[in-house]
Amino acid sequence: MFRFGKENDKMRQADTEKKNTPPQPDLGSAKQDSSGQKIPSELSECADLLKKIFFNSCDVVVDLIETRKKKAMVAYIDGLINKDVTFRDIITPLKSPDFNGDVAFSVKVQYKTVSDISAAVTGIVNGNVAVFYENSDRILVADIKQWDKRTVETPESETVTRGPKEGFTENIRTNTSLIRRKIRNPGLIFENMILGRQTNTQVSLVYINGIVNRDVLQELKSRLSGIDVDSVLESGNIEQFIDKHTFSPVSGVGITQKPDILAARILEGRVGVICDGTPHVLTVPELFIENIQTSEDYYNRTLQATIIRILRVIGIFIGMLLPGLSVAFMTYNQETIPPPFLTHLITSTQKTPLPIAAEAFFLILMFELLRESGTRLPKTVGSAITIVGSLIIGEAAVNAGIVGAPMVIIIALTAVSSFIVPNLAEFTLMYRLFFLFLGAVMGLIGIGTGMVIMLAQLISTESFGIPILSSFSKNEIKDSVLRFPLWSKKFRPESIAKENVRRMK
Repeated sequence: MFRFGKENDKMRQADTEKKNTPPQPDLGSAKQDSSGQKIPSELSECADLLKKIFFNSCDVVVDLIETRKKKAMVAYIDGLINKDVTFRDIITPLKSPDFNGDVAFSVKVQYKTVSDISAAVTGIVNGNVAVFYENSDRILVADIKQWDKRTVETPESETVTRGPKEGFTENIRTNTSLIRRKIRNPGLIFENMILGRQTNTQVSLVYINGIVNRDVLQELKSRLSGIDVDSVLESGNIEQFIDKHTFSPVSGVGITQKPDILAARILEGRVGVICDGTPHVLTVPELFIENIQTSEDYYNRTLQATIIRILRVIGIFIGMLLPGLSVAFMTYNQETIPPPFLTHLITSTQKTPLPIAAEAFFLILMFELLRESGTRLPKTVGSAITIVGSLIIGEAAVNAGIVGAPMVIIIALTAVSSFIVPNLAEFTLMYRLFFLFLGAVMGLIGIGTGMVIMLAQLISTESFGIPILSSFSKNEIKDSVLRFPLWSKKFRPESIAKENVRRMK
């Protein structure tokens, strides 16, 4: 009996706390409560209903207007609409002595009419002005959106010396207009959808009719329709839901901040995903070779672009393999090192207490800590911290005898090489540590085993049904590591485009 008594007390206490807890604003529940609800004939009732739906939020403005005929009311969210246009083209005509009672004729802005409260609430939260009129079964929803937004600027992560400098912003309409300026084709299609039960984030798919890969488009729509979460705040949220290789170091989803890159990709049959509130646009599918390609490659001459791409490939291999190979040679395969160099290595490592593999791991960890701190700090301070910290800590570690000078040089070269292809930073870091472990355990045999594992993983990875290494066909090889002249690339990538594959006569 005592146990049941305690449980009853807990239940009564929980009920009391539930009653005393104020209701939390929930746009989804508010829309559900107002769904299909008729418009009250009295404006006072409409005002009370709107205040109830929005939980008396201070930024929701409900303003009653005395007109020449009957009463009217406007409702909007402060900060999302243009107040000057609202007063000039809505409120002033309604208050005018010439007002004849026809609200639809008097309003001087673009609008649509709705017949229930739910549609009006949806319009208000999307930055529109709702106009109510006494004893009317219709509501005018006027499109007068205006909010602060960032101007078009150069994206810092994709700077170029030749080519367009403009980048996407956080406003989805600005981003769609930037694409329209690049591709002036009526076949360019934008499909809108809403994601996030609470955020109601606007997402737009962009592709070209007659060029897009229909299988990829349908698969993307299927994956997007399966996203049922409270919030979608950035395109990275969408990427994690549509990418099926969660634990793979290589993503099959591309990302860019430049309109010219997005335009080039959808002209090859890909699909872009533009998310309101972020300048990062997703593209699917993404092939592995695209990580070593930049928009600048197509604006420069053939030889220059080809040499730079070869340097990027070399940088990828150095960033992944150099620490592991160095440890393997110094530990297990010392006979492959020239005697003078081997003598210097042995002399420099005799005074250090740590094994060579531990030295490499310590320096890699130090570099990653410095890089992360430099990224999070302000730009002017972060670059200074990274440079000064690397020099001082590296030199101090050598002078203190913790690590040898050759290993500092090796890790410094690895760090510089990893910056050549920033899109593969996660990929190179994971395999750098993987090859370091295999080189320390099994030497060159371990490095070879790791290469086989890496290739098997890349070969088995697909992006929306397309293997990410399927870029070495007869036509696609002209735009892989080597960049052939533009006049020789007459066809779109065979692995992506399935219709209208010819792009040059």
